[in-house]
Amino acid sequence: MRHNVELPELDRYRDYLRGHLRDHHFPQLSDNKFIEARVEDAYDRFITERLQGRGVSVATELSYRTLLDGFYVSPYDIVYSVLEENLWTRLPEWSWPSMADHLVTLPSVKEILDRYGVNGDFLSRENHRPMLTELLGVISEILDGYEL
Repeated sequence: MRHNVELPELDRYRDYLRGHLRDHHFPQLSDNKFIEARVEDAYDRFITERLQGRGVSVATELSYRTLLDGFYVSPYDIVYSVLEENLWTRLPEWSWPSMADHLVTLPSVKEILDRYGVNGDFLSRENHRPMLTELLGVISEILDGYEL
């Protein structure tokens, strides 16, 4: 359902989604059509849930799930967690965000992420631990090459 009026709720969804996409380095941040479609879907879900008798807090929670569906964790998040949890003694904390940005662009890292099918819902998969172990090995080799 397209809404012809701007509602404060739409701004709240829009701001939340843009912040989430930015903070987790999803490329859809620059895709205004994607963002507007998600905002509309989330608002429609909220209205539908309220019309079905659900309380405001439940309807809100379900609408935010619609807003973020498939965009909970990014490749950047996965690589950043490897740096933070396993390589914190090799790299200063201030370098983790830029290093994670750099590493996700490298073919060897992208190949692992693609092979394991990393997408926004990846955390629920059983192959998470083996993928992290493989990433740790590849990232360690890359850092060795950089003499870090």
